[in-house]
Amino acid sequence: MLVGFSIRSRCLFSTLTETNNQLKQLNAKKQYEKVIDLFGKYTKKNLSDDTTINQMLKACVELGDTKRGLDIYQRLSSQSKENHLIQTNLIRLFMNSGDLTKAREIFNQSRNTTIVMYNAMFHGLSNNQEGKQAIDLFQQMSIEPNEYTYTILFKTCSKLTDQKSMYFGKDLLKTLPNQYRNHTIILNSALHMLMQHGEVDLAEKCFSQMAKDATSYGVMMSGYVKNKRIQDAMDLFARIKNPNDVIYIVFFNACSQAANFKALDVGKRVFFQLWTKSNGKISNEKLLHAALAMFAKCSDVENAEKLFARLHRNQMTYGSMMVMYNQRNQPRKTLLLFEQMKMEKIEPNEQIFILILNALFQLHDSIRAKEFFDQISKKSSMVYDVMLNGLASHNRAEEAFNLFRSMSISPSEYSLSILFKICSRLNDRQSIEFAKSIFQEMPKKYRENTVIINSALHMFMQHRQVSLAEKIFSQMNKDAISYGVMMSGYLTNNQPEQVIDMFLKLNDQTDEVNMLLFFGACAELDNEKGLKVGKQIFSQISSRQPSEKVLHAVLNMFAKCSDTTNAESLFSKLKKNALSYGCMMTMYNNQNEPDRTLSLYEEMKREKIELDHLNWVLILNALADLSDLSTCESVTSELLEKFSNDIQIQNALIHMWGKASSADRARDVFEQISEPTNMSYSAMINAYDLNGLGREAVQLYRQIPEEIIDDIINLCVLNACSHSSLINEAEEIFRNIPIEKRTEKIYSTMIHCYNRSNLVNKAEELLSQYEESHSPCYSMYMSFLSAARNQRNPLLAQKMFDRIEPYLKDQNIYATSAQVLLAHTYALAGDSATASTIRIKMNQSGLKKLGGLSWTVVNGKKFRAHDRSHKQSNQIYAELERLTNELKEHGYQCDASWISRPMMNDETGESVLSGHSERLAIAYNLIQRPIPKRIQIMENLRVCGDCHTFTKWVAQVRQCTIIICDANRTHHFHPDGHCSCGDFF
Repeated sequence: MLVGFSIRSRCLFSTLTETNNQLKQLNAKKQYEKVIDLFGKYTKKNLSDDTTINQMLKACVELGDTKRGLDIYQRLSSQSKENHLIQTNLIRLFMNSGDLTKAREIFNQSRNTTIVMYNAMFHGLSNNQEGKQAIDLFQQMSIEPNEYTYTILFKTCSKLTDQKSMYFGKDLLKTLPNQYRNHTIILNSALHMLMQHGEVDLAEKCFSQMAKDATSYGVMMSGYVKNKRIQDAMDLFARIKNPNDVIYIVFFNACSQAANFKALDVGKRVFFQLWTKSNGKISNEKLLHAALAMFAKCSDVENAEKLFARLHRNQMTYGSMMVMYNQRNQPRKTLLLFEQMKMEKIEPNEQIFILILNALFQLHDSIRAKEFFDQISKKSSMVYDVMLNGLASHNRAEEAFNLFRSMSISPSEYSLSILFKICSRLNDRQSIEFAKSIFQEMPKKYRENTVIINSALHMFMQHRQVSLAEKIFSQMNKDAISYGVMMSGYLTNNQPEQVIDMFLKLNDQTDEVNMLLFFGACAELDNEKGLKVGKQIFSQISSRQPSEKVLHAVLNMFAKCSDTTNAESLFSKLKKNALSYGCMMTMYNNQNEPDRTLSLYEEMKREKIELDHLNWVLILNALADLSDLSTCESVTSELLEKFSNDIQIQNALIHMWGKASSADRARDVFEQISEPTNMSYSAMINAYDLNGLGREAVQLYRQIPEEIIDDIINLCVLNACSHSSLINEAEEIFRNIPIEKRTEKIYSTMIHCYNRSNLVNKAEELLSQYEESHSPCYSMYMSFLSAARNQRNPLLAQKMFDRIEPYLKDQNIYATSAQVLLAHTYALAGDSATASTIRIKMNQSGLKKLGGLSWTVVNGKKFRAHDRSHKQSNQIYAELERLTNELKEHGYQCDASWISRPMMNDETGESVLSGHSERLAIAYNLIQRPIPKRIQIMENLRVCGDCHTFTKWVAQVRQCTIIICDANRTHHFHPDGHCSCGDFF
């Protein structure tokens, strides 16, 4: 029996040994399925030993068959669980399944931890994004590392992006044992790590000293590409004598990244040399795909399409071609390729989904993009991001917001950035509250992401959550963009001082964007402080040759702050463009110098500089100030068709035609606007008002959708009612304005409306109502004083002057106007003594009445009252004397009560009134040859009553049309002797 047992044991041992040898050979040949089959057959009849089990576990690990591996683990004996070979494969198995806890448990319980076991831990932790733990474990290791240890650790450091890991990797390379200093595989891993961390110089030093293989060259070239040193990658390629396919692939990728003519030229030459060398039979599909990607990225359509036709089609080849067509803004070709893919039954991948969505958004077809998106069964975060960004960029922020809320997967970092971008555009409480909750619940790693936090900052600033933005900013890791977002936010929230303060704290960390924001803030501040600090910074940066953008921002600052000298000096040195001309035009318009704006327009035409829509708005505003119909007609005839539907230009045209006394043309422009804005309505109502068409203004007002009626529209229509004495209409409109929306200006306009119609008692009632909860308003009292003057009622004038006088101490402009009106009223009532006393007091106090100034479109000539500076003054005054005598023969009589100053001994009422600036301007027109049938004059003050009467007589006697645009309205004096204001001025 003993002999039989011995024979049987030897047979079993022989079978086991043979089986284990077979298992080892199959694993070595990577025939892992056969390992599993053989193991199953053997264990049906025999008991397996640790070697057999270990080979089986190794196969399960390689196949990723976690289920079968775990089943074996459950049936292991306690003795087998202590086998260090089995422990090593169990660690690998659990690491592959993501069960790091179990892997650590096996490692920690091992009584014989080998370097192979350590390497399994390092590899597993690294693959499970726990590279920092791998580094920590290495630093605790008590046994000698081998070449695989160093290779794994360098690869681990390549994946980590923090400074600590980079320093660890550099130190590991520095302390590498001598026996590994020429180990090419280890050093290739180190090269890759250094390149990943941007340590190009150190990588080059290491590369120059090491024994190189083809992989070394490939690693260096890939590193150069990653660090955007494409030329270095191409130069290194040129030094390689016999590049392999991998190096060719890296080279073509480098050419793709460069995407310029030079790179394409070199890449084409290399590809066609390779093509010729292989007789047109390059077998490596990856190499051909890299070449196709190069042609596509460099927009070499001809070669891309030829190579695409020869290649075996797959997702990669279609993706490269779609990238090219999208890049060339040919989205329809991308969609045609997608139809071709479907016919060839090639399943699209994530990249294809993204390219199709981008193509549809390029076509502005958001509806089809949404339909396509809904058909994607497995949506990745990148697909969601493209859809969210596409909707947000195509003015469908609300849809994008709802899509984010319905996402079926966790949002990526980019998704959160897009959400905050979307919520920046949505002006509702729901979106900002939702975004706030998302922000508060963000994982810690997202809170450390500066890009996300910058997006959140922008959103909070857009929603005027300044304090919250400031709190976040104080706690975050800041970059230059963070400062830019905060500065931009302060500008949005009308806090230019905060922008300036923040900029001054940046010292040398400023970039171009921050410079632009700073000078923009100085411009917005529009005062001596802003100009002073802006000039200081400009003087500091002048030596650094600031960019054109920055110089234009400085020019804008000078222009906005009315620093004409510096603006004109800088403008003369700049390369002229539409923006620089726009800055100067803005300044001249603000300074009431429309003729200089129009001179710039002529200069732009001579220099053949294309005008943009902002230039045209400024030119139209200048024409509106000039108010000359013939000039308006001449200039607008040159307005290009492409601007005809621009809403800003349409609004400016309405305003211009209204000021130029052509309400009909203003209405024609208005009627062409498909969706008028509140600015469109207010411009048209104002045009009606200026031209005495109050009823038309009210009629239009009643057609305006209620939701867009604002303060400006209400003011315009109330002014129109006031100027046309439409009291009932004004009262109805005023009643319908909610009390909380009745601003100071609205009350003032309604009071003015009552006063102009001699309803002083109603005006006083409204004044008392206003002053129950507000401080006195100067313009309201000016209205009463004007009414008192028109009614020749000194008692009302004195009463109102006495009420407002205590508040006029620091208000020179109002104090002067109030006393002039008071003096006028006494003079008109026949009390010249009191009027004279008031004027004497004004002179003693140093208050001066603003001089009258009129200008006419004939040569742009300006006239002051009693002006004798013109070279034709003798002719002008002679004509004025003839004209006055002629009018007197027809019944004109001067009304000296309109004289607002004491007369000298040698003066008469007629001589004083004849010197008024508008009369000089009229006379100047009448000495022209031929005599114009239409005279147009602009005036800085309101026309006086006697000049108004005088001008009506001139229009009738000389049979011409005279248009005077005074400080308050446009007067059309017709040849039949009446004025469009109905003498209601």
